[in-house]
Amino acid sequence: MKIFNRKNLISTSLIAILIGVTVLAGCSSSNGNKSSKVPANQVKNSDKSDTVTGKDTDGDGIPDEAEKLLGTNPYAADSNGDGVSDKLDKNPNYTPNPIKETKTVILPVKIKDIRVQDNVNATDHLEITLSNTGKVDLKNFDCYFTEVDAVTKAKEGYYVKLTGFTLETGSTKTLHFDNKSAELHYNGNMNGIYGTSKNEVVFMGQIHATDYAPLDFSVKKDKGTAEVAD
Repeated sequence: MKIFNRKNLISTSLIAILIGVTVLAGCSSSNGNKSSKVPANQVKNSDKSDTVTGKDTDGDGIPDEAEKLLGTNPYAADSNGDGVSDKLDKNPNYTPNPIKETKTVILPVKIKDIRVQDNVNATDHLEITLSNTGKVDLKNFDCYFTEVDAVTKAKEGYYVKLTGFTLETGSTKTLHFDNKSAELHYNGNMNGIYGTSKNEVVFMGQIHATDYAPLDFSVKKDKGTAEVAD
């Protein structure tokens, strides 16, 4: 599969072209009917007044099929977490690390396990298991990580607020970046480098809690096929 260099790749015009292609595809039916009726599954974009055709899970104005071509996350209107919707973002799969912590107190957390493949009974995804080794409950977490293709050097960067996550003293919990709507589950873009590259992919990032120094982590996806369900 071709790997795109996404730096400044996705412009408003390119998105418009892909949406147009999706719209045209949706206009024809298997029986050749050329009815001009608007399909029932059209979605209004919240940023602009134009209408798109096709399933748009995250409501960002880009149909899921177009998001697959663009390499963006159909489950997150803001794939990189920078606060700008994918349709308006010139580089929706990359944002610089926004974590700027001035405190130097060591975060009393141990990474028990981290993996991006061979997940147990699940589609492969970034999975981080954390243990609180301190004497107080920890909250107000966020996370930032990059993904770099070891061959093409293509790079993506994602910021994720770990909303609702509290790590009680003595507890161990696992975070899943797999787009599922459940406790301890957060966004993860499988249309990007991680889900499409057959090369080794290196993840480097930080787990952070307010008033504590960030905790660094890294993990690799082995060279081989693109990530798919086990």
